Amino acid sequence: MVRLFSDKWLEGYAFSVHTQYSIYVGENEAGYPQFDTKRTPMGELVYQLKYKQNLSVLPQIIALLKSDAKFVDFIKKDFVILVPATNKTRRFQPVELVADAISREFGIKVIKDMVEAENHTEIKQVEKAKKIDILKSSYSYQEHPEVSKEANIIIFDDIYDSGSTMNVVADLLQQNGYKNLYAFALTHTRISD
Repeated sequence: MVRLFSDKWLEGYAFSVHTQYSIYVGENEAGYPQFDTKRTPMGELVYQLKYKQNLSVLPQIIALLKSDAKFVDFIKKDFVILVPATNKTRRFQPVELVADAISREFGIKVIKDMVEAENHTEIKQVEKAKKIDILKSSYSYQEHPEVSKEANIIIFDDIYDSGSTMNVVADLLQQNGYKNLYAFALTHTRISD
């Protein structure tokens, strides 16, 4: 697992990096850049689930997670809080789907609406400082009585890039009294802004 560093959580990991390499190979006939990309096993599964909407890879994602003793130990927390989806047009939300499967397999409760995104604009291409401002203004917190302020909470996302979203979610939870925060993503991109 790859360590995710932030002063917002006690401990954080991504299961693996997303790609082993991605080499620019030129442009296609429409002028779009083309790349020769080799993803890690988890990276390929996340890509298939998120971008190809291939539901059949979900059992393989869970099998990879189960095969890692460090993950099996790490997941022993009280709750998983989801990072809100920015693309609501997908047929299904990969983060919710994987979180539900993790919940069934590892017996951890998932809270899906404790942090909500009011503005569903994708911000991947926005510079980090502006991205954080957009996220702060669009995320809201909703109290869940079953989640005590002392609970051990994992903030979960599928892909960790710059860390902006997870940090803003952690900030929001800290502002509302939660201190035992952890972070987990399925993959970590190699390049972050």
